[in-house]
Amino acid sequence: MIKFDNKLELRYYFNDKSNYMDALIRHRCEKEVLTALRVLADMLDVKMTIYDEPCAQEGFRDIRSVAGESSRSISIVLNLFMQIFTRPSLSVGGQPIADRTVADEEKMQKELAILRRNLKLKTPGALIPHELVDLLSSMPRFCKYKSNFYEALRGYPKVTKITFRELNENNRSRSGSLEVKREQFDYYILRSDDLPMVKDNKATIEIISPVLKDSRYRWKGIYNKGGETIDFYMCDEDFKKQMFDEKISFVSGMCIDCVLEIERKLSELGETVNISYTVRTVIRTRFDKLEIITPQGKRHLRKLEAEKKQLTLDLFS
Repeated sequence: MIKFDNKLELRYYFNDKSNYMDALIRHRCEKEVLTALRVLADMLDVKMTIYDEPCAQEGFRDIRSVAGESSRSISIVLNLFMQIFTRPSLSVGGQPIADRTVADEEKMQKELAILRRNLKLKTPGALIPHELVDLLSSMPRFCKYKSNFYEALRGYPKVTKITFRELNENNRSRSGSLEVKREQFDYYILRSDDLPMVKDNKATIEIISPVLKDSRYRWKGIYNKGGETIDFYMCDEDFKKQMFDEKISFVSGMCIDCVLEIERKLSELGETVNISYTVRTVIRTRFDKLEIITPQGKRHLRKLEAEKKQLTLDLFS
């Protein structure tokens, strides 16, 4: 007999007195909830299995019974989930509440590692840091799960609000109820799947095949980050002219150090997908031990050095 010390209750409130809910809408929402719970459990290395325990009462009450090795760890996962799913992704103007940076990602991984270690060691009084909730709530993957969830509900006028609650084995509340009303749904629904562009100022690409005459076609190369083969647009016109005029000769195995812009978007599953690569400036070419800095590369490096000096002066002033 499986013992369920932890349960998650989702209650959908309706604008009528029925207990019926459209099955397709319910399963769309269910998919996002279960996926988010599984991702959180994996992040914290918590082993758990989720079971279905439906109960129709005052609207539609959906109970997920959760079994696993550690009731405390499961409670942390459920608590994190509820806070993430009730924190808006967008401001009133429709802009993302938080613009994530590389530093945010590093901070989140550090906080996750600390919490993961505390759960594994069963540290007494291990709490969820508020900063970790903020970082997870703004994580693109969870923003996409929330967006899919609330978009499905927005298209179902019968639902007036939804509440989240953690229950114990007797279906009694472990914590307070968190709710989101229909008029707030828009603050969770992403306006676009596009993500902010990423600029790699220290990219290295081994050129496989250049295209000099027609800028509509993309070059092919091997990107140093992960060694993946990419198709990219070469938008450094000076570099293309230097190759066309044979001031720079293309040879097999030639690499370029460059400024690379990467356009990204979210997939339906919440995964970050790179959709376009563009080389803006070729800083230097390399072949074997021979390195040649391009004229535009020298200008770029001088600009970076000037910005660095200015930053230093601003700090000391």
